Amino acid sequence: MKKIILKTALITFGVTLILAISAFGITSFCAPAVMMDLTDSLGLESISGDYAYQEYQHSKDISYLARSFEIAAECGNDSVAKSRFDQLYEHEEFGAYCEAQDEIEMQDGVPVIAYRAYVCGNGACVMYRLARTEEEKADVYAFALSETDASFPRSNPLSVLAVEAAYAKDGAFCAMLLSAISAEEKFSDLRAEMGVESDSENCRHYIDIITILEEAADE
Repeated sequence: MKKIILKTALITFGVTLILAISAFGITSFCAPAVMMDLTDSLGLESISGDYAYQEYQHSKDISYLARSFEIAAECGNDSVAKSRFDQLYEHEEFGAYCEAQDEIEMQDGVPVIAYRAYVCGNGACVMYRLARTEEEKADVYAFALSETDASFPRSNPLSVLAVEAAYAKDGAFCAMLLSAISAEEKFSDLRAEMGVESDSENCRHYIDIITILEEAADE
């Protein structure tokens, strides 16, 4: 009798397990957005990012592509992040999506950090970590420069890249950045402000980045 009960219990458990696995698989395939939120709530950020990308492939909603990139970059999955960043940056709705995000993050009429600058800063850092040659690093600089406004606002892609390189103790690249930024025509107005009592917050940020690069280049 006990054997029959045990056998029945094992069969019931097996069936329940199979159904649970089937339900998980069906949900993963049919509703990746649900799994994205679930895995995120469980602290499984990298898996959540993968589900976000699956949802993007399913729905073509750019917000899921952006989220999948942000998570991959934050988790240090650089190769995956680079692939997703390329798709995001080249997406026809990228500019409009950035503007929409800025409107959400408004404070006193302006975004705290421009979303495009935030994404491109992360993208530049991902490209820098993947770069293996001086030429590839020069390309990363050129990209960050192209996405940095001449006013040099805080958390712009170029300053984010500079901090990343300094943190990595990449003295040679920091020296290259220092030389390039110090001579870049795009920032000539900022250099004209240096030493003036009425210098702007952006100018002070420019000076801070120059100082960080000088210290990193000397190490």
